[in-house]
Amino acid sequence: MALLSLLVYSFAGSIVWVFNVEAAAVVAGASGSWHPLLVGATCAVGQALGYTLLYFAGEVVFRHWRWGQRKVEWTRRRYGDRLRTGFYGLTFTAALAGLPPLTAMAALAGGLPVRYLPMIAILLPLRIIRFTVLAAAGEGLLAWWRGLF
Repeated sequence: MALLSLLVYSFAGSIVWVFNVEAAAVVAGASGSWHPLLVGATCAVGQALGYTLLYFAGEVVFRHWRWGQRKVEWTRRRYGDRLRTGFYGLTFTAALAGLPPLTAMAALAGGLPVRYLPMIAILLPLRIIRFTVLAAAGEGLLAWWRGLF
């Protein structure tokens, strides 16, 4: 698996849930071809690019979708400034633990009063940590498996 393929797969996985980037990180780590940090960074950058697309696409969609606009305005009035800080807190847990799904959060963020750069600044390093740990686990799993036989 070439790093460019992993990057593209991670980009696709940020948009289409069928492409499991976590599993790809474990497999890439198990291959032993690259350092787990390089695998983690590649997966995280691919996903960040996909989330960027979803963020700006969501912004356009909410601008032209009346029902969505009404819901966003209601949410803004109801939660005000707490919406932004709460969203960033959720981004932290989503980036590290995977819940709630970042795909949905990135698409919604464009329509909400959430700025792009802070969202990505939270998301990217935490995703690097997540995927690096998974790649290292794949590397360790392969060593364990080989030790059995």
